[in-house]
Amino acid sequence: MSVSDYLRGARVVVIGAGVIGAAVCYRLAQAGATVSTVERAHAGAGASGASFAWVNGFAKTPRAYHRLNMLGIRDHEDLADELGGDWLHVTGSLHWAGAGDASHASVLDTTVRRLIGWGTRVDRLTPEEAMRDLEPDLWIDPAEVPHVYFVHRAGWLDPMAMAHATLRAGVERYGAEVVLGEVTGLGVSRGTVEHVQLADGRTLAADVVVNAAGPDGGRIAALAGASLPVERTPGLLVVTAPAAARLGRVAYAPELHLRPDGGGRVLVQWDPLDGDATGEVGLPKDHPRVAQAMARARTVLPGLEGVEVEAVRLGVRAVPGDGYPLVGFDPLVGNLYHVVTHSGVTLAARLALLVTEELTGGDTAPLEAYRPGRGSAGRHA
Repeated sequence: MSVSDYLRGARVVVIGAGVIGAAVCYRLAQAGATVSTVERAHAGAGASGASFAWVNGFAKTPRAYHRLNMLGIRDHEDLADELGGDWLHVTGSLHWAGAGDASHASVLDTTVRRLIGWGTRVDRLTPEEAMRDLEPDLWIDPAEVPHVYFVHRAGWLDPMAMAHATLRAGVERYGAEVVLGEVTGLGVSRGTVEHVQLADGRTLAADVVVNAAGPDGGRIAALAGASLPVERTPGLLVVTAPAAARLGRVAYAPELHLRPDGGGRVLVQWDPLDGDATGEVGLPKDHPRVAQAMARARTVLPGLEGVEVEAVRLGVRAVPGDGYPLVGFDPLVGNLYHVVTHSGVTLAARLALLVTEELTGGDTAPLEAYRPGRGSAGRHA
């Protein structure tokens, strides 16, 4: 039996159209399923669109999980090529620690040694080499920073563009549909979901329901009487106006992370800002903490001097209890399939393929370590 024969006629409802939900919709529709994807606003409107969107396997352990993420980068490249997309930028990432922070330097050196041992190319550069050859507009103080690591297989993507293009391809190429609405109920009978209930009264019949709702994944599971250990962890990102400062890749400075954001904009993540996202409420552009984040960013990227803040994005991350993905059928609800993970941007293209493989009767081995119901013994850093 072919893949398309196996899924043809199966009614799959995907809840969530972020990078994971959109990719799952596309792959399942491609395999022959009748797919309806439910989204409250538009593709990428939730956690995906407010993500730092660093595509990487940098500090991800154990080795099998690191490998899953590295394969995710490859699958993103394949998906972008398949759809003619320009949302992916595998330009590498730069990492450094200050000489005065022995703890950070030790952790960074250990991480890099592990990466090299696992077959990842990492170049050790002087600050002068990094600025001269890779990022001329960065400032990495040679008096404070002994060396800079350049990780080649890493990058960033535009999650909104990826989600929109992938979802659109599922609709235009394979007949998937997008349903705008909020899921308020799951009609469960005899241990399976028979339909998805929307706030406006509509119902969608389902043979399989895929929970790709990210930080809302726990709520969706609860609608079926199930429990999914997902924490909602808010964070803030500062988006600059277009700047005359060139940045081509992710720069992981101490406490501060920068990446390009298209059109000359720079995305700024400053660790202390996350503490201000209390109650899942954002900050105005003129807030003093936003000004502090920009001041810190200008020490690393001086070309941001005089550049205004265009927006402050509030993102709510989905963090499973032990930090690892939750992928598979719910142990209590037979046809409710969860795909919820913190590393959704990196893993979206890979998980879409693996989920489709499982739902077409294929190999499930790569997913066995990530099943829902395994418990949460501790958080993965």
